[in-house]
Amino acid sequence: MILALALMAVAQAPDPVPTDEEIVVIAQKLSGISVYIGRDAKGRYQCDLSESSGNARLDAQLCKTSATCVKKGASNQAEVKACIDKRKSTLLANFRREWMERRR
Repeated sequence: MILALALMAVAQAPDPVPTDEEIVVIAQKLSGISVYIGRDAKGRYQCDLSESSGNARLDAQLCKTSATCVKKGASNQAEVKACIDKRKSTLLANFRREWMERRR
């Protein structure tokens, strides 16, 4: 059973540490990437994005967060979107922290 979930868009990560303005732009774009969560024959969750954010770590966090929402009982698009929306600030904070750590 595959759940098609239109959830989040993320801008490609800029080369320097993102500024507060750039983080706001990324946050505004979080509504455009579609995330598809399904299960393989062994029951493992699989994730596919309609497009990459340009940052493999951010893509992986998006997939992990989406799968967690489904595992915790979100069973339709509205429930998954609400679950993701609750975690957006954490995703963005993690994204920014990782960029800052890599630039040191």
